[in-house]
Amino acid sequence: MTTNHAPQVRLAPGSPEVLALFESGRRAYLDSATYGLPPRPTVDALRRALLDWQTGAANWEEDWEPAGELCRQEIAPMLGAPPEEIALVPAVSVGIAPVAAALGAQDELVVPDDEFHSLLLPLLALAERRGARVRRVPFAEVADAVGPRTTLVATSHVRSNGGAVQDLDSVAARAAEVGARVVVDATHAAGLLPIDASRRGLDVVVAAAYKHLLCPRGVAFARIAPDAQRAYAPVSASWVSVDPRTFYGDGADRLAADARRFDVSLAWHAWVGAVESLRFLNTIPDEERRGWSVALASELATRLGLEPTGSSFLGVPVRVTLGELAGRLAEADVAAAIRDGEVRVSFHVYNTPADVDYAAEVLEPLR
Repeated sequence: MTTNHAPQVRLAPGSPEVLALFESGRRAYLDSATYGLPPRPTVDALRRALLDWQTGAANWEEDWEPAGELCRQEIAPMLGAPPEEIALVPAVSVGIAPVAAALGAQDELVVPDDEFHSLLLPLLALAERRGARVRRVPFAEVADAVGPRTTLVATSHVRSNGGAVQDLDSVAARAAEVGARVVVDATHAAGLLPIDASRRGLDVVVAAAYKHLLCPRGVAFARIAPDAQRAYAPVSASWVSVDPRTFYGDGADRLAADARRFDVSLAWHAWVGAVESLRFLNTIPDEERRGWSVALASELATRLGLEPTGSSFLGVPVRVTLGELAGRLAEADVAAAIRDGEVRVSFHVYNTPADVDYAAEVLEPLR
């Protein structure tokens, strides 16, 4: 495995060079908010890793394990933090676990009332056990709900249900006024919208990578600010959390001095693929990734008479039953997430204005 993580080329979203790297097999793939499509180098890397596993040809220490460090370097600019502040975890809930474990009766949490469970449930479970107070408020009112007793604010950057964007600057500013920590689930923003974790003063940012980061499932990241690293216990610490890495007999004094102390053992093959997905994304300037995907979603919203969300996706209300909706989308060969009374449509760098045209054609009669 090469250790060069610098982009070798610069690509443009929606360009023929980018489109040539993807093979959706659908008339329109508009479901990146469920799972992102992998570029061809990702699939090739996975195939090689699986073949080497099957034949016993791999040296895990050279061929698979280094993928984590390469991913740490690649994800850092997307989260807006240096690599030493980023932990490698398998899922959002694992990244949230140290925050939840630190809750006590003195804490007051402010969270959106319809927050996604991977962020919400670890916090609620420990808050209930430890006697912490939880205030659940509308997504758009999180910043205003922060009060003198608030010690922790937890919110998604972009809502999974509908695509609304949280005003992180207002949330962070209000939290700073009262000395509260801020935890953000950036799963539906990372790779497309700027997180700017360090600039905004966000304490913990978690992101699952199988959606807009186009990685295999089982890859996620947790950016943990330096003071938060000291405040939270690495409750999932293992042999990968010590420095230097060893297998037996060490004590907590050997834990890594930076966010690596929160690392979790890698599901090797997924991370081998993730390196290539992140490298691909970094060949496209971050502002171009954001501008392209958000513009496509905004254009579809305008065509359907909806308010743009400011993110790469939106929920489109429909008047048909769930069964009829599924049938109509299948007939049109459109991949999108369906809910009762709504279609969630999401765009990425492999979508084009032609996808907007087709989505409008298919969805307009269902409105």
